Amino acid sequence: MSPAEHLYVIGNGFDRYHGAKSSYWDFRGYLLRHDDWCAKCFELFFGPRSLANNFDDPRDFELSLNFGKNILYPRNTWAVKFLWNDFERHLSELDREKVFDFLDGRLPRIDRDDDNFSYADYFAPIDFINDTVNECSFEMQYRFHRWINTLQYRKGFRQDMIKLDPDAVFLNFNYTLFLEDHYRVPRKNICYIHGDRRQPFGSLILGHRETDADTAFERWYHKHKKRKRYRQNLKDRKGRYFANDKLAYLAYFHNDEKQGTGNYRLTTRYYAIDEAIRNTEEYFRRNIKQCDEIIKRHSMFFGSLSNVKLITILGHSLSDVDLPYFQEIMRHVKYPENVQWQFTCHSDKDMANMNKFCKILNIPSERIAQSPYEISDFKADWAGIHSHQ
Repeated sequence: MSPAEHLYVIGNGFDRYHGAKSSYWDFRGYLLRHDDWCAKCFELFFGPRSLANNFDDPRDFELSLNFGKNILYPRNTWAVKFLWNDFERHLSELDREKVFDFLDGRLPRIDRDDDNFSYADYFAPIDFINDTVNECSFEMQYRFHRWINTLQYRKGFRQDMIKLDPDAVFLNFNYTLFLEDHYRVPRKNICYIHGDRRQPFGSLILGHRETDADTAFERWYHKHKKRKRYRQNLKDRKGRYFANDKLAYLAYFHNDEKQGTGNYRLTTRYYAIDEAIRNTEEYFRRNIKQCDEIIKRHSMFFGSLSNVKLITILGHSLSDVDLPYFQEIMRHVKYPENVQWQFTCHSDKDMANMNKFCKILNIPSERIAQSPYEISDFKADWAGIHSHQ
């Protein structure tokens, strides 16, 4: 690839400008129509809030503990409002506490030596956790790829097409072929950094930023180990202390040798924890977005950016999850201190993202050039705010 002086970075907002219903909220609608189980698993177990706090109505929380394919799904109010707005980031937030709260709520309250004990009842909630992990990794990726292949553009979009530099190269975070099919950009000038819709189903890159599951776990552990709910002893409403018997605490923070095993109450809870940990942590290992490996795979493209003098961002939200790619661009540009940047902002949040992005990459205001694409040129719903990358 011959060196180019102009680089476009294309995000989902570019497709949305041309009428594609390609937001993550649109993906949720597709899932609810074609695999509602996958969507509901994601809403139940992902995001930073506790399982109980995800529901405005306590009855919905109680219903969630009996959640199954043939049971009415409770309205997860937090997930509907927030979870899909930042889908990729939340993919990294399978909430361990939610998983173990759910498991504990469904484990039988009798031990294995009881005459009424049933192994079927014991393994059912453990199997559910395993199914959930698979649903939100393999199945989610497969359904996402299927959805990408259904995207279409609004009728008459051609009259709103914008002028692009014919000599530029493109770092494309979208999976669609819009640049090739309608803007006639040569394939050799486009780097589909996360793959494109022509690939076999399930092969598109969809995951969170962490590059090492063990490092990510250590960070999570140190962040949570001092939280009140993970202390050895808790206080009830009357001010009396009792041994912490929450399953998430016992799974990740309880020291059996120093503190004894009485917290478990039942041996069924003790053995269920090991199996649930394996299933839960497997999710994180499967869904790592190996940015370093992706960059190596596209090393020729990044190596061709040495002469870049202008970078134009179109429809990309500039979220932290994709920062490694921008840092790699600047590593290859011969004179990064001379590069001019063009941004198209459509909201205060866009502006805040841009300012944060410029601060991280040390881009001074004098190197932010006026964009040739005025806000009035774009439809109101073209915003990189809630776009997938």
